[in-house]
Amino acid sequence: MENAYLGRSDAPISEKCWKQLDSAMIEAAKSQLSGRRLIPMDGPFGFGLKVVPLEDSEVTEGISASAVIPVNHITATFCLGKRDLATAEKEPFFLDTNPVVCAAQECAAKEDNIIYNGSGNVPGLTNARGTGSLTLSKWDKIGTAADQIIDAVTRLDEAGVHGPCCMALAPSLYNLLLRRYPQGDGTELDHIRSIIAGDVIKAASIKKGGILLASGRQYCSLVVGQDMSIGYNGPSGDHLEFCISESLALRIRYPAAICMLR
Repeated sequence: MENAYLGRSDAPISEKCWKQLDSAMIEAAKSQLSGRRLIPMDGPFGFGLKVVPLEDSEVTEGISASAVIPVNHITATFCLGKRDLATAEKEPFFLDTNPVVCAAQECAAKEDNIIYNGSGNVPGLTNARGTGSLTLSKWDKIGTAADQIIDAVTRLDEAGVHGPCCMALAPSLYNLLLRRYPQGDGTELDHIRSIIAGDVIKAASIKKGGILLASGRQYCSLVVGQDMSIGYNGPSGDHLEFCISESLALRIRYPAAICMLR
């Protein structure tokens, strides 16, 4: 069901044009988002979701209440020329969707930053309390990374979390895994994927190190209110202003299922 607050019905453009804008947004967002490849999504539950309630705990004798995680509302605006849109109604090929792409990439970067680094007083995957930790040495020699990831998997085993796992790395570390072993055609990336029994992804929002995370929503999930959508703000001179928005919160259920790679 479409969110009425997006105001799409007020925009003087056709459904064909909306489909073109939506397609550009989705393609751009998918090319950038990495957090959603790591953790499962719950929802979407609707635009009105503002908090995620946690389990009840006793406040005082006979009284209990639940803490909540605030749901972040992410937005990025863009404009398209009225004449350009009018032309696109007849010839969709001529519509420049770069403003849509840039806004979608901006939202995707904000989403990933919330997932990895947190927002406000709510931590992300890289700074949550109660996680495991492993200090990395330099990955100058091929094979060193694989040996250290085995150590990280062992840390999770010792915490009672036995995989399968997934991993996100800063780009500088991820790129080192593309080297091939001297024997055979396999890369260290292939080797590590077999070790953790899951995917390894490049995460631009992680500047140093990375994280190893046990797969499954029983450990962590992304709670989505409104998934990424385009809304219509109104006319702005010779342009029409639009807004890409989404709302979400990271819920970490079991921090011990995360091992920080520092």
